[in-house]
Amino acid sequence: MRLSDLSKNQEAIVIRVNASGELKQRLASFGLLKGAYVKVIDCSLGKSTIEIMVDSTLLALRREEAEKIEVEPKTGGKQKRKRKRLRLGNGL
Repeated sequence: MRLSDLSKNQEAIVIRVNASGELKQRLASFGLLKGAYVKVIDCSLGKSTIEIMVDSTLLALRREEAEKIEVEPKTGGKQKRKRKRLRLGNGL
């Protein structure tokens, strides 16, 4: 799946950046690397530009740029952690 295929508020992990030269360096400087978590914040009409969040950086990418980024959508949302209950004994 490509970054350009994601919908608003969808999250994913970057699998591969299929760009070269200056574009690859520019994306890397913003933290858009293999393994990075991204979230689509907004899209323009027709998805000509896509606004994404990478860590704490907000980026706007052209559709042509977003099509060069392979992602794997995050599934299941937040994982719940089990809480341990403390049991107090009666006879101390």
